[in-house]
Amino acid sequence: MVSGVFFAVIVSVLFAVYAVPRKFSKQNAVLYTMWVGVAYLAGSMAVCSIVWGFGLREQENLFSRWHLLTALRGVVWVFGIASFNIAIDKIGLTRFNQWKNFQGPTGTLLMLAFLDEVAGSKVVWLLLGMTAMFISAVLFTIKSDDNDKQSSISGIFFALFAAVCFGVTAFINKIVTNQGFIYSQLLYHSLSVVVSAAIIFVIQTRKPGEIFRVSRDNLLPVMSGAMYLTATILSMFSYTLIAGGVSWSITQLNAVWTILIGIFIFREVSFIKHWRRIMTGFIFAMSATVFLLFAL
Repeated sequence: MVSGVFFAVIVSVLFAVYAVPRKFSKQNAVLYTMWVGVAYLAGSMAVCSIVWGFGLREQENLFSRWHLLTALRGVVWVFGIASFNIAIDKIGLTRFNQWKNFQGPTGTLLMLAFLDEVAGSKVVWLLLGMTAMFISAVLFTIKSDDNDKQSSISGIFFALFAAVCFGVTAFINKIVTNQGFIYSQLLYHSLSVVVSAAIIFVIQTRKPGEIFRVSRDNLLPVMSGAMYLTATILSMFSYTLIAGGVSWSITQLNAVWTILIGIFIFREVSFIKHWRRIMTGFIFAMSATVFLLFAL
């Protein structure tokens, strides 16, 4: 159990840090997502080759129908991460994060409703967590000189859409992991991400040649993909050791790390000018995580 909690905390850090490279990239959001997937796929193939090739784990059934669900997860994740990148571009890490973090209640609610991981009476804690997260999101939505009202509204919309997508993908991840598929899930998920992102990009831009162009612009999404692969592996290990709702809720601590990065590293919001609002939002963010834990 301790190992499961430890893995979930590490995942929360990675989920915060893997968003940082996007701050330095101007690449098309969908193309960026595809290159994240390319790194994720390459890493997944390497991990599976080592684990199965050296007999560290029994090889999983690569032809199970459960992998269709994993492929669907990849498509949903592409829409989520593309919206994730657009939201960061529009409103920055600090403002974007708290709206995106509604993925926590979304994923937890699905796990509670369909996987019977907790008693129904504890749904009250879930509602309290969602309420605290909403208040925190409002408090962190501080207007800056370079964010107009229209950009802020659209940024919040994309962040909320990403939250729903990520909550759904966490739910699917838990279902397939419960069937014993860990490493094969990595393969199908990453492959689905690459293919679906490439298709969406070609439909969007009518520039199929761009998906094959290798440049230094691809280094940043490749870094994100490597971190996401690590986080995904650890999250699945965590799911096998503790309840999925518990693991998923702990990973929502990424809200705290992202806030700190956005405010103190990228200076997206003036801490001195808005310290009362920031500290209050921070308290509500921590409270939301605690409430979600009590729900499990």
